[in-house]
Amino acid sequence: MSDKETTKGVESITALKAFAHPLRIRLYYALRNAKVATVSYLADAVEAPVAQVSYHLRQLHQHGFIEPAPQHARDARERWWQLSNQRLRWHASSVLGEPEAAAMATMIRNSAVSEQYRLIGEFNESAEWDTGWLDAAFMADGTIDLTCAELAEMHAELMAVVERYAALSKRHLAPPGVERVMYVLHGFPVRRTTDDTT
Repeated sequence: MSDKETTKGVESITALKAFAHPLRIRLYYALRNAKVATVSYLADAVEAPVAQVSYHLRQLHQHGFIEPAPQHARDARERWWQLSNQRLRWHASSVLGEPEAAAMATMIRNSAVSEQYRLIGEFNESAEWDTGWLDAAFMADGTIDLTCAELAEMHAELMAVVERYAALSKRHLAPPGVERVMYVLHGFPVRRTTDDTT
């Protein structure tokens, strides 16, 4: 869920609590995908009542994850939001000794993965994209044998590639055909199902 960019991470239990709600995670993804959005747009995106969405947005704002974007408002009643430069990220080892934090971190990860794959399913079932986008979109998985250090190095190298392409999002004059593109990266160990180590 975390973007490196020029962001700051948050690891406190208070921040975890603020994020530890499935609807807030859906709102976070919806706002990130939209870049800026009104409460009513986000309510439609997550299929929840405006009042409920407003409450959860205020909680995300209170803890610094989103911020108002008043430059987009057409009048004083219209409330626009955008992500702040604060992201929720933590090292697994930092929450292991605190059962409450560990439980919230697990819930956040599981809710985030559910939202990621909901969006993937939405794309797979959509008929709105032309063949160029359908051919460019990709999904890959596999298994390789690595040490813990090598897995961490692989992650760093993959993120360096992502950051190179993320820099294109900052172009002042984007070429025709630019769309918001979501990427999903997971790398984790799996238990071998046999004694075969070759």
